[in-house]
Amino acid sequence: MSTSGLQTHDFLMRLEKAGDSLPPLLLELAAVMREMVETIARPQLEDIQKLHAELRRLTGDPQRLRDICGTEGQLCTRCPFGAYLPSGFPYASEQQALCLPWIVIVHPHPTPGETSPQ
Repeated sequence: MSTSGLQTHDFLMRLEKAGDSLPPLLLELAAVMREMVETIARPQLEDIQKLHAELRRLTGDPQRLRDICGTEGQLCTRCPFGAYLPSGFPYASEQQALCLPWIVIVHPHPTPGETSPQ
């Protein structure tokens, strides 16, 4: 299991507490993140890039996140990814891409084997 600290622990606890009350897309994205956290003790850049690519693939159209998160991160206090928000930021959104789902959509960095949109 990853030993990356308090934020990762908080992510796992939020995921456990939120259970099935989260929208299916967020549960699916969180499951991918959880698998990486639980199976890779020290993720390398390639692992992170693969995670980003998978989250981007699962999310597909950014409208899916807009429909769930709105413009002011209505789920940030419950969403597992909210564990990674910097202190002082009450929510993440497309305009304030601070959580992993928004980061991979708003700031896509193609990974090996992935093509960038033309």
